Amino acid sequence: MRLLVASANFAGQGRAWAHSAATLPGVSATSLAVEDPTGLTLPAHRSVSKEDFADPAWAADNEAWVRTFTHVLIEAGRPVTGQVHGLDAAGDDAVLREAGITVAMVAHGSDVRRPDRHEQVEPDSPFPRVSAKVRATRQKYADRIAPLMDGCEWSFVSTPDLVDDVPRARWLPVVVDVERWSSEPIAVREPGDPPVVSHIPSNAMWKGTELVEPTLERLGAEGSIRYQPVRGVPQPEMPAAIAAAEIVLDQFSLGSYGVAAVEAMAAGRVVVGHVRPEVRARVLAETGLELPIVQARAGEVADVLADLASDPARCRQLGEDGVVFARAVHDGRASAAVLEDYLLGAPAARRVAGA
Repeated sequence: MRLLVASANFAGQGRAWAHSAATLPGVSATSLAVEDPTGLTLPAHRSVSKEDFADPAWAADNEAWVRTFTHVLIEAGRPVTGQVHGLDAAGDDAVLREAGITVAMVAHGSDVRRPDRHEQVEPDSPFPRVSAKVRATRQKYADRIAPLMDGCEWSFVSTPDLVDDVPRARWLPVVVDVERWSSEPIAVREPGDPPVVSHIPSNAMWKGTELVEPTLERLGAEGSIRYQPVRGVPQPEMPAAIAAAEIVLDQFSLGSYGVAAVEAMAAGRVVVGHVRPEVRARVLAETGLELPIVQARAGEVADVLADLASDPARCRQLGEDGVVFARAVHDGRASAAVLEDYLLGAPAARRVAGA
């Protein structure tokens, strides 16, 4: 079996899922993506410029190459052969299936997250705070891509909340290099000493940074915490930046968790964020493990941090629990197990982790 994962590679996940799939017997896998100009993520195995991806001559050669695979996992509703068959995955889906290729689709988030539905379930949803143009664009794309994915024979989602948008999909956990993020356990801190608290305000609107950062700056000025926002740090230096904190604030607007939270858990840091109860229940049902992210909505951050600051022993335990969870669910083994049915047609356990 030959698998191609294409063509988004958001947060390096196309490459990571390909690597996970290649651990299955008889499977080889690779990834393709349009180049990320920021250079913030590990590149796909094969990269292409935006200009070449839009070039029909390049697309013809690329399509011939894509047709050599037995399986194609399409990311985020994007085309994989080029733009000859359309600007989203619908055209490639039909062309590749007609060629006898087993097609699957995986959602990353904004590709299927409908603003109108999200606003109904999330009081702190980011969509009321974005421009009307951005909201309309997101709505239009999700309204097209979510049904396309839900109608696909094989569909997956990268975060557990997205099952609400693609009900027939299976959760395909994101993958991180847990060894790269591994660090020393949280240092011993005396009760009353302020903990170092970090937040990574990348995609600030979608993480709810503006909802929590004034609180963090105020607590820092008061001496309750030592606030160290992580901004402009090159990717190779990120593990050290996260390891310098005791508590990492994730996101407060979407109601789930993703790669950044897993990286912080793999580092043994306390992660605080908002994950809806039904999403936590889904994680427990699929993995057999409680999600060790400390629950807090944006308006609860000050109280939650005060509780954590007063209990260093609890923080150390939460850090240890996070490492266990990251290794069990997000080191690639669970993702390979989820892909096994699709690639090999072999029975796979319902749980995504072996716990």
